[in-house]
Amino acid sequence: MSAAASRPWWLGLGAWLVPVLGFSVIPVVALLWRGLGHAEAGGLGWLLAERGALVHTLAIATGAAVLAFVAGTPLALVLFRTDLPLRGAFTVLFTLPSAVPAFIWGMGWLSLASPRAGYLNRLLGDGAFDIYGPVGIAFVEGVAGLPLVLLAGAAALRRVDPAMEEAARVCGASTARALLTTTLPLALPALLSGAVMVFLMAASSFGVPYLLGVSASPPTRVLTTRIYELVLMGGEEGLGRAALLATSLLLLAPVAMLATWALGRAGRVRLSAGKGLSARPFPLGRARAGVTVAVGLIATVLVLLPLGAILLTSFQRSFGAELAWEELTLAHWAGVLLEPRTLHATGRSLLLAAGAGALVCLLGLAAAVLQRGLRRLGAGVEALAVWPYAVPGTVLALALLLAFSRDLRFILADRVAFVLALAHTPWLLLIAYVAKYLALGTRNSAEALAQLDASLAEAARVSGAGPWRAFVDAPLPMLRPALTAAFVLAFLACATEITMSVLLVPAGTEVLGTLLFELQSYADPAAAAVLACAFIVLVGVGQALLALLTRHAQGER
Repeated sequence: MSAAASRPWWLGLGAWLVPVLGFSVIPVVALLWRGLGHAEAGGLGWLLAERGALVHTLAIATGAAVLAFVAGTPLALVLFRTDLPLRGAFTVLFTLPSAVPAFIWGMGWLSLASPRAGYLNRLLGDGAFDIYGPVGIAFVEGVAGLPLVLLAGAAALRRVDPAMEEAARVCGASTARALLTTTLPLALPALLSGAVMVFLMAASSFGVPYLLGVSASPPTRVLTTRIYELVLMGGEEGLGRAALLATSLLLLAPVAMLATWALGRAGRVRLSAGKGLSARPFPLGRARAGVTVAVGLIATVLVLLPLGAILLTSFQRSFGAELAWEELTLAHWAGVLLEPRTLHATGRSLLLAAGAGALVCLLGLAAAVLQRGLRRLGAGVEALAVWPYAVPGTVLALALLLAFSRDLRFILADRVAFVLALAHTPWLLLIAYVAKYLALGTRNSAEALAQLDASLAEAARVSGAGPWRAFVDAPLPMLRPALTAAFVLAFLACATEITMSVLLVPAGTEVLGTLLFELQSYADPAAAAVLACAFIVLVGVGQALLALLTRHAQGER
């Protein structure tokens, strides 16, 4: 590529790097610098005093990962490698926790297993269940992370060579033995990789530990809730300590990602692409009815029961009221959904989510194009775009809060001054959304762009179109389904986001996530349940739209 031809690529890379470096990389690096500086200034002793939060974080994350792996491994084998009836419906149910915020699952289990007011305790007797504390937090986080293990296992099972399974069956192995001796060892690295991602997700979670840990007796504090408490405390000392804890939490991300990468390499080595044969589902035989009932029971307990508890709570006059018809009312639905406070928060959330979705698509598409045009730097561009997704939301929010706590002034040629004032504005929350979910736009755009033939743009160039016009007329229309899917995913994630919103929303301003958090934590759980139902409906509509987009794209192919 000549110097003249490469100049537009370098200019585009520079224009893309300015927002990416300025709003994601530099703030996190500054946070690390401040956290390490606080440690050198004597903060290590205080960090040792906070070892309880670190121990709780590691124990809860490990418990959640173990639960997701233990439950997800047999479910993956049964759902994706046997002739189980209603496999499609069960798959939708078990992957639903990945789309609904974990905070809402915590609300559901709180309605079920609160020591005094929980439905299960009222039916079975006081004290039968207690969802508060580290065990309850790990359980909810494990259920919320179950889809990560299931989806990783599904992808691995599709690549298992069916000839090996057929050989085991020919040698006389039963269905269960063939699955355990041939299929499971091959899919194990991918399943463990999903469990590592559950560990990282649980370690960086804020909503569930706050909901089920702060009110526990004694309180169960983790790194994210301690960071939140220190930020609320304010002052240089509090923010310095929060930065030190955030640094400790951030160090877990590369360790987990390294483990995932190592397991992924092991999986790629051990899993073959097959020999052009389609794998036939293992027949369950006489055990078909029993397995179906068992899977249905698990889906009911883990998914349907907490959702039903939230719905029932939304109709109660007050949380903990007697389970009787006269105690059920629709007052909360009209009072919450039509309240001006809710309408303002909804409008603000939808605007922020739509803006973030559009920017995620735009910057993600630019990253994918730069990856293809600058092949040597493609891996670096992808890494810069994707890595914030692995950064805990609490850490990213704190980094932006510290980086833009003061107005930034830029003076050009001693004449023109630019002032960047983001502190205490919704713009900072928009930036956090875009930085966090830029990976969605980048991955979707890169995968779609890789499937297009470069001759499309070349034909437009031969016809006299410039580089920009050639891209707009030829490849861009074919990228529309992938960009639309990325927009919907980013929109849903931002509209239902809680962790970063709680830290970054200015005082006197609310979005749906902070309103749900406040209603559940400090005000009225019954009113919060109404808002949680609205969240679930929003997620359901978004998932249905994604399914339609996927079918439409497959039909066009």
